[in-house]
Amino acid sequence: MFRSSLILLSLLAATSCSDSTHNNSNQGEVVTAAKVVDLEVDLSRKNFIDWFRIAYPSHSELRWRTLGWQLDSKSGFDLAKQSRKPLLLWLEDGHPMGATSQRGRDMRSTLGDNSLVSILNEYTLAAVDINRAPDFIDANSGQLAIYLPNGEVFASSSDVAVELVANFLTSKLADYKSLSSDQLGNAIAGDSFSSAIRTEDDFPDNGLSLEVFKRPANSFTLDEYKQTPWLKDFIWFNKTELLSFVRPIKISSKKKLSADLMNRIVHHGFSSKFAANDMVKSEVVFACNSIKQLRSTYIITGIANYQQGDEMLQVKLRGRATYDSGRDQFGLLEIIALGKVTNADGSSEQFTTALRKVTSIDNWHRVPPKNLSDYADSYYLSNGSGKPNK
Repeated sequence: MFRSSLILLSLLAATSCSDSTHNNSNQGEVVTAAKVVDLEVDLSRKNFIDWFRIAYPSHSELRWRTLGWQLDSKSGFDLAKQSRKPLLLWLEDGHPMGATSQRGRDMRSTLGDNSLVSILNEYTLAAVDINRAPDFIDANSGQLAIYLPNGEVFASSSDVAVELVANFLTSKLADYKSLSSDQLGNAIAGDSFSSAIRTEDDFPDNGLSLEVFKRPANSFTLDEYKQTPWLKDFIWFNKTELLSFVRPIKISSKKKLSADLMNRIVHHGFSSKFAANDMVKSEVVFACNSIKQLRSTYIITGIANYQQGDEMLQVKLRGRATYDSGRDQFGLLEIIALGKVTNADGSSEQFTTALRKVTSIDNWHRVPPKNLSDYADSYYLSNGSGKPNK
């Protein structure tokens, strides 16, 4: 998955401001598809900044946030003390919300099940990357652990199935409530959290990450599809992979650029069953919005049609990018893609996904994401605008 996303970014990085590109990819005879679902607005140099500010995921829209999950162990312990509820820590090997393993994603799906809402409301919830957790947290990756106020584990479970998790939480809640004040112990000392490693400090200075948000949509009208909470994942690259990303690539086939871009978005953003060989048409346009030395900006538009038997997927995207020619890479990259699946029986489903490139200096572990202008300021403040990465 990481390398596939790397190809996406590498291909994008090769585009120059002088070459707005219009691409078409056909595999055999093009099948005429229904009209691609339109966004409610066409982007222009006057409105695209405000459009992305409105359309991009906000803190309140993230599903884990709507379910009450905290960012880390310290905030979890603090809130547990205030609310007088037991602390439930999800200890995951990787990003706290399970973005680095299938097991983590399965657990995230379980913890988002509506049948667990009532029992989860009885706990204070926090998610912790076990690799970067404080020293006193000593548990296996992938576990749900109930903690006493003094930092000791009261109970833990590695179950993933909804029914088993529900039974664990229900039975242990009753046991927890039967504890005396002496058994609960004193609150944990604040300096116990000093050993925690922040991900952005642990990641290489020239590391690269791509945020991926996704959610179903009843409509592509912004006010309507923003009512559904987002799920969030990360795709990130190590130093070796980054060297491949920053290396300039001369595009020999504009058709390949168009097809690869759409396929990566469909694969990572929609988790779609449609494969690359199901694509019947794609078009991507990189339009130069403003020309500045080393910092030219683009508006990106594109469509793609996929067909698999009697089923069809239609995708339309909008994006913006700031190209740093001194590094042969994008300092900023943000894409929002909308998709409509038409089933064999004529019924349809709509989805949307948002992708943004971030780096360690942007505090890429942050939820919610920064404003786009904040990314630009921190990127150029730390790196300047003309010194290539080495």
